[in-house]
Amino acid sequence: MKSTTKVVIGLLLLVASAATRAELTLYAGVEYFDWKESTTPQVEETGPRALAGVILLQDRERGLLFGYRGQIYGGQVDYNGAELFTGAPVTGTVQYFGVLNEGQVRYRTPVTPNEHVDGMLAVGGDFWNRQFSADQKETWFVFYARLGLELGPQAGKAGWVGAIGVKYPFYTYENGHLTDIGFDQNPTLHPGGSWSGYASLGYRIGAHWSVTGFYDSYRFRQSPDVQATSGGTLYSIYQPQSSMDVYGVTVAYTF
Repeated sequence: MKSTTKVVIGLLLLVASAATRAELTLYAGVEYFDWKESTTPQVEETGPRALAGVILLQDRERGLLFGYRGQIYGGQVDYNGAELFTGAPVTGTVQYFGVLNEGQVRYRTPVTPNEHVDGMLAVGGDFWNRQFSADQKETWFVFYARLGLELGPQAGKAGWVGAIGVKYPFYTYENGHLTDIGFDQNPTLHPGGSWSGYASLGYRIGAHWSVTGFYDSYRFRQSPDVQATSGGTLYSIYQPQSSMDVYGVTVAYTF
């Protein structure tokens, strides 16, 4: 019992020690959102969304370190698409709200006295609600991995910030809430994943403030068909091949 207590106390001290050496960044910004679905007529959603988040990163000059990123985002975008049953062209708006959580493993290498490069592997979960009307909505859960390189200044220094890498959604769960729009069943959809990219470039001004432009994306393959009935008719339902691209800018403060 005493040895177990010592181990627990030791682990708590290690966590507390790591937290005192952590670099905390708060950020907020705006992005231009572009969603496309491979249908006829094509579904496209475009418009601005707001975002805010936090990054917690161990403060080390070199070697292995761990990080966390959390973000919320949302906004109303324009919808140009088609009616679900008839395929007739439809325009309107879509309301988005999402939450993202991501864990990171990095290996840091100094490249100048003031700058370092991190090799990064991140795994995250991205949840969003896509609200078309009072009755029609979609809920998405996307689990993804990112692999890339990230440039940054040493703690308390000014300098360039940037990142480049690839991204893959390895599991996607889509709830179309089909019973809310007249179906008798609500089978879930599972679009497949495809590789896409991300990148950012900015500058830390002084020890704390930074401004960064960024690009992010997802690529989804068409989901397998599922069946559901409505009014005595059997329908085959699927999520078409889809793509998401966002371009934005953030302002951040690092403690």
